[in-house]
Amino acid sequence: MNKLVPLIYNKLLNKYGSQGWWPVYSLRNTEGRDNRGYLIRSVSIDPGRDFAPGEFFKFEIAIGAVLTQNTAWTNVEKALSNLIDLNLMDTKIISDIDQKELANVIRPSGYYNQKAKKIKILTRFLLDGDYLKDGNIPHRTDFLNLWGIGEETADSILLYGYNFPVFVVDAYTKRIFTRIGILEGSENYEEISRIFTDNLEKDSVIFQEYHALIVRHAKEFCKKKALCERCVSKPFCLGTVN
Repeated sequence: MNKLVPLIYNKLLNKYGSQGWWPVYSLRNTEGRDNRGYLIRSVSIDPGRDFAPGEFFKFEIAIGAVLTQNTAWTNVEKALSNLIDLNLMDTKIISDIDQKELANVIRPSGYYNQKAKKIKILTRFLLDGDYLKDGNIPHRTDFLNLWGIGEETADSILLYGYNFPVFVVDAYTKRIFTRIGILEGSENYEEISRIFTDNLEKDSVIFQEYHALIVRHAKEFCKKKALCERCVSKPFCLGTVN
């Protein structure tokens, strides 16, 4: 067992508090959510937290996971806002809408032509399998067989949309944990994910929180040019900053 994996989690949680991911944009400014759709939580973990309380929100999370590919979340918010304001956040509408029209609506997210195609394929998959129904969870391999859906996108949908305990790996994960020395830097996605799932309680809430905390830490301290002096992981870091 690698004791650093849970130790770093606790250090980050104590530093930043609960991050309230996934931000459900259509729930912004409702009870328990801030103006960006993030859950308002204290530092303590709530094991009963439900990130996908219904079919609509599960669908929004899936769409958001595609929109966030290769762009900042602020751009995703603009695209989601367009979809919601135009009453397009509906599986039947997205399935039937002209792909070029959809691309224009989600233009703020970048790569909008490709993403429009991906969203339509994903929506048809969710509809055909009745996968927005409570308790009906798609297989990860089925997601990966869809055009344009990679491991990070598939796992984001499963973890946040379905509360399924998979660990989402992104570029921030690789950067931070290679610098610390837990990763060598040559591991593939599955190998990195397994390091976390093998060394943490298999709990979707913990996986959600850890992933969100990694993103927060990478943006505030473990940047491309790291700010090591006040970093909470400094005592455990090999200092391999590059």
